[in-house]
Amino acid sequence: MSSDESTPLLETSSSSPARRSWFPPLARVYFTSFLLSLTFAFTQTSLIYAFRTMTCDAYYATHSVPSLVEGDRCSIGAIEARTANEIAIMSTTTTSCTIINLFITGYWIKRFGPKAAMFQQTAWAAMRNLCQIYAQTLGGQTGIRIIQVTQLFNIMGGAGGYQLAANNYLAILVPAAERTSGFGVLTGMTMLGSATGYSAGGTVQYFFGALAPFEVTFCLLVFSTIFAAGFLPYVAPDHHDAPTEKRRGSFLDPLKLFLPKRVDAGAGRKRWDFNLTLLGAGAFFSVLATGYVPLALQLVGTNVFGFLPAESGYMLSLTLLVKSMFLSILFPRIISAGRRFISHNPSLPPAEAAEEDRPDFAEEADPPATDQVAQHDAPRAAADVPHGSKFDLYFLRWSIFLDGLLTACVALSTHGWHLYVAAAVLPFASGTGSAAKGVTLDFVPPDHRADALSGIALIEKLAAISTVGIFGAIFAALSQVGKPTLVYLCNAAVAMIGFIFLCFVHMPREGRVALA
Repeated sequence: MSSDESTPLLETSSSSPARRSWFPPLARVYFTSFLLSLTFAFTQTSLIYAFRTMTCDAYYATHSVPSLVEGDRCSIGAIEARTANEIAIMSTTTTSCTIINLFITGYWIKRFGPKAAMFQQTAWAAMRNLCQIYAQTLGGQTGIRIIQVTQLFNIMGGAGGYQLAANNYLAILVPAAERTSGFGVLTGMTMLGSATGYSAGGTVQYFFGALAPFEVTFCLLVFSTIFAAGFLPYVAPDHHDAPTEKRRGSFLDPLKLFLPKRVDAGAGRKRWDFNLTLLGAGAFFSVLATGYVPLALQLVGTNVFGFLPAESGYMLSLTLLVKSMFLSILFPRIISAGRRFISHNPSLPPAEAAEEDRPDFAEEADPPATDQVAQHDAPRAAADVPHGSKFDLYFLRWSIFLDGLLTACVALSTHGWHLYVAAAVLPFASGTGSAAKGVTLDFVPPDHRADALSGIALIEKLAAISTVGIFGAIFAALSQVGKPTLVYLCNAAVAMIGFIFLCFVHMPREGRVALA
C-alpha cells in the first residue's frame, strides 16, 4: 500500500483488542508510593545519629573533654538532654510544616492535578536533602541549625503531600467498588517501603559512613522526581468541569467538609447531617488510640524487659512487615468478600457491569503524545451502595473495636516475647485508615474528593501529633508508679470512644451523597 501525507504513522484496527500495559498506571502509583516511603525512611535513624554527633561536637567546642571519660565521650547527660531538645525543635518544625503542606498539596491537586502535586513533593525534598548533606559537612551547632531551618522545605514538599497525592490518584484511577481495597494496598506499599528504608538506611550507614544514607536518598529522590514526571499518568484537575462558584475556595475547605450541615430531607424540609462529623471524629480517635502503640512497644521493651536497640528494631520491622502483608493481600479480599455478602449477590450488579463495559479508565489516564489534550475523570457513583459498600463502614467500626480489644490484652505482658507476639498480631486489626478513606468518599460527590482526602489526612495528622503528647505524659506518669504496661488499657479506652462515634454513622441513601 502506497503512503502519502494523510497516511497515519501507526496503523490501528478497531477490531483488534486493546493491548494492556505491562506496567499500568495504577501499578506505577503503587511503585512510586513504595519508592517514596522507602526514600523518606532511609535517613530516619541516620538523622538522629547525626544530631547526636553534631551536638556532641558543639558541646566540646566550649567544654573540655574529661580526662577520665571511658568509651563514648558523647554518653553524658548534658549532651543527651541537649540532643533531645534539638531533635524536638526539628520534629516540631517538621510536623507544623507538614500540616501546612497538606493544605497546599490539596489546593495544588485541585488546581493542577495529582501528577504536578507528586512531582512537587519529590523536587523540594531533594533540595532539602542536599542542604542536610551540606550541614553535616559543617557539623557542630551550625549544622544543626541548617537542618532545622531546612525542614521548612516540608511546606512545599514532603511525606504527607506525596501520600495525599497518591490517595487522590487511587480515588480517580480505581473503580468505585474497588476504592477501599485500593487504599489498603496503597497503605501496605507505604508500610513495606518504610520497613525496607529503616533497615537499608542503617545498613548503608554501617558499611559506608554517616553521609552515605543521605547521598543515596538524594539519588532516590532525583530518580523519583524523573519517574513521577515521565511515567505517572496525567489526570486533569476537577476544576475544569466544576461550576465557577465551586472553583473558589479556601485552604480550610477540607476541614469545613466535616462540619455538621443542613441537607434536604424532602417535602421542603431540612435536617442536620452529622455523618461526616461523626466519621471524622471516629477517624481521629482511631489514630489517637493506635498511633502511640508502636512507640509504647519499644519503650516497654526497653524499660521493662531490657530490649537492646537491635531487638526493638526487629520488633518494629516485624509489625510493619505484617501490617504491609495484611493490607496488601488480606484486606482487599476481606473487603471483596464482605461486599458480596452484604449485597447477597456474588455476580456483578447491573451498575458495576455497565462500568466494566466502559474502556479501562486507567489506560485512558495515560498522557498523550503532548499535554495539549486535557483528560477528564469519568464521573463515578459517589454512593456505592449497589456494590455493598455498607460493609466498609461495618469493617471500620469493628476493626477499631478489635484493635482496642487486642491492645488491651498487651497490658497483660509479663515477658519480652509477649511484645513480639503483640507486634505480629496487632496489625491484623489494622485497615481502619484505609476503610475510613473509602467510606468518606461514599459521602461526597466527585468534585469534593480532593477536599475529602485532604480533610482525612489532616485529621489523622492532628491525631498523630496529639497522641505523642497525651500518651507520652500518661506513659511517664504510669512509669513513675511502676505500671507502664497500663498505657495499653488507656489506648484501648480511646479506641472504644472512636467505635462509639462510628456506631452513629449511617450510609447515605442510594443515589444521594452527604453534600447535595
